[in-house]
Amino acid sequence: YAVYWLLANSLAAMTPFIIGLVLAYLLLPLVNRLSRRMPRPAAILTVYLGGFLLIFLAFAYIVPPVVSQVQELLTNMPSREQLESFGSSLLQQYENQVPAAIKQPIEQGLNSALRTLQTNFATYVQGLTTFLFTQVLQILNTVSFLIGFLIIPFWLFYVLNDEEKGKAFLDRVLHRRIRDDFWNIFGIIDQVFSDYIRGQLLLGLAVGVMVGVGLLILRLLGFDVPYALLLAIVAGITELVPIIGPILGAIPGVLLGFFASQHGWQTGLAVLVLYLVVQQLENNFLVPRIIGESIGLHEAILTVVLIAMGQIFGLLGVVLAAPVAAIARDLFVYIYRRLGGMSAAVAANSIHAEGRAEEQKAQADHMA
Repeated sequence: YAVYWLLANSLAAMTPFIIGLVLAYLLLPLVNRLSRRMPRPAAILTVYLGGFLLIFLAFAYIVPPVVSQVQELLTNMPSREQLESFGSSLLQQYENQVPAAIKQPIEQGLNSALRTLQTNFATYVQGLTTFLFTQVLQILNTVSFLIGFLIIPFWLFYVLNDEEKGKAFLDRVLHRRIRDDFWNIFGIIDQVFSDYIRGQLLLGLAVGVMVGVGLLILRLLGFDVPYALLLAIVAGITELVPIIGPILGAIPGVLLGFFASQHGWQTGLAVLVLYLVVQQLENNFLVPRIIGESIGLHEAILTVVLIAMGQIFGLLGVVLAAPVAAIARDLFVYIYRRLGGMSAAVAANSIHAEGRAEEQKAQADHMA
């Protein structure tokens, strides 16, 4: 209870360490691989240098043009007069073409929605502003939070360097009757998360590069697509969202192709074809090789889980819906088999064997 009370009351200051644990989880396989060829401290320092080099290159070559394109996009946004003119033309078409019998229920519904929005808008904005202001002050005014970010590189070094000591300590603390089950459950969770998260990051990078290169090729062919780098980054980030992410990432590019380019509908169609080609390459070549069948959930089930997780946990729930659902499935199977009399080793090996068999079958189907 004392430990829980301490962590609950210092949660804001713990944010840097939570970020550090995520970084440790992502960097640990790379450190383990490098440590086979060099001392472990040298492997960690090599990963650090590589990370700082990537950050430097990003700020030197990627961030400035992205900021410039965002500013240009904001500058070229339609003015108030243009929006009013566009709205007036739509309203005129509505008045001339929609029958009176249909207008009445539409207008009643719109009026009711506007009254509700006017009544609640001020309350929503005030509550959101107060919440954001309070949270930002609570975090930024915490000296421990600032100190935490300064010491994260050193703390992360110790975490990466003493992985085996940490495992040995847990092994000594755990009772021998639950030791095997604990490590098997940990292995199931780690297997799904590591395959999925690292695969999604690599997949997002690949899709972003393909979209960026494709937009540059379209520009060389005479289709002037603006904000190519910004659209490539958006496509790569939205790729992290399962199922609907590629669609969300394609919408800005297609809209800009239709409405913000010189050739109008020709450019829009060319951009649409580009995103369709990228999605086909992703689904047929990249996903089977990068992600494989590490999740193994049907799209219909995954869609329901995604909506439910998004409703409860927001954007983070949408991103983690697939691995969480796969972990829940594997843990249920493992516990069911353990209660049925299987030993811990046999139950864990059966799940890993089934996962490998599904992945090999999926790759063979795609090759065929």
